[in-house]
Amino acid sequence: MRRSLLAVAPCFAVAVLLAGCGSDKADDQSAPTTTTAAGTSTSTTGSTSSTGGGSPGTTAGTTSTTAAGAACRTDELTASLGASDAGAGQLYAPLVLRNSGSRSCTVRGFPGVSLLDGSGNQLGDPASREGPEGGEVNLAPGAAASATLHTTNAGIGGGACTPESAQLKVYPPDQTAALVVPARFTACDGFTVTTLVAGESGTS
Repeated sequence: MRRSLLAVAPCFAVAVLLAGCGSDKADDQSAPTTTTAAGTSTSTTGSTSSTGGGSPGTTAGTTSTTAAGAACRTDELTASLGASDAGAGQLYAPLVLRNSGSRSCTVRGFPGVSLLDGSGNQLGDPASREGPEGGEVNLAPGAAASATLHTTNAGIGGGACTPESAQLKVYPPDQTAALVVPARFTACDGFTVTTLVAGESGTS
């Protein structure tokens, strides 16, 4: 009987060892599963990262759009005076402001305008405002807005006329820096300026 038990004991020990080995093998097999799950998690993280990357782009676009709607600065504009149009004793000339910058910007309201001689001295009073204030005008690079200078022809109103100007001093709306541009204009009984509108023809 003792011999039989001794014979069985090694077999039992071998069985235990085999079971342990089997357990280790099962643990080893679980590693790829964990790796696969990690891979899935990485993929998901990648998707989230991709989506997250898109959101800042959208936000940046919104910020850019908001910045594009800012008021045009004086250094982003050029000014010029178009040809005068006389009729019924009145004289009209379009004052054109053009976006010479690299971004879109806006103008709204009345420019400030004075007549200057060749030495930069002011002739008469600055233009007074005529008509209601208009809406906001968006100017893409190269686009223009215009206002109209209005005065009477010499001898019509009986009032004094300024000498013909050599230059215009123009303050874009909401700006404290001015543009000075060559322009010939004579104001009789004063002159007025209308609000800015889109395009180069001004208003009358």
